[in-house]
Amino acid sequence: MSPSVLVNDAYWGYIIASPLADRRWAEVGQTASWVAGMAFMVAAIGLWLLPGASVASDVMAMKFGLSTLLGGIASLLIWYASRGVRTEIQVDTKLGEIREIVRNSAGRTSLISKLRFDMIGGVFLDRTNADRGETALLLRFLNTPKVMLVAVGPTEHLEHLRNRLGRDLLAVTQRQAQERR
Repeated sequence: MSPSVLVNDAYWGYIIASPLADRRWAEVGQTASWVAGMAFMVAAIGLWLLPGASVASDVMAMKFGLSTLLGGIASLLIWYASRGVRTEIQVDTKLGEIREIVRNSAGRTSLISKLRFDMIGGVFLDRTNADRGETALLLRFLNTPKVMLVAVGPTEHLEHLRNRLGRDLLAVTQRQAQERR
């Protein structure tokens, strides 16, 4: 495999990791989200720590509501900042499913989507940018135009991965059909 597409085998199947695009803007967005989240958190705490703040009951209700809103926004922004930007596709041949996950810098994963093998209509290569040396490996959902991007890389490296993925999808789908009979 090329260094742009990594396939790591596991006892349950394999993981396809591909730097699908330049993720600098996503990282900048997550850093900005973390900074904004911390600012909202400081503002929420600052409502209670400001010297000379009124402790009247009507002001307390407003402070509580505003600090709850600011804390909620801060939590959402900090959660988004911790999600990560590295996308991986997990092909689980034991369960017969494909999982799209995002891995953060600490190694924790967040599940984006999960598909059973029988929901996949085909595996194909999109050679639209082949003149620039990039080909995309895609999965098609049943008979729809909706697709999932699996990896981007040189055509010669993705052909082997396309064949392996197609073989695995076909083998598990046939086995599941036999078990239903």
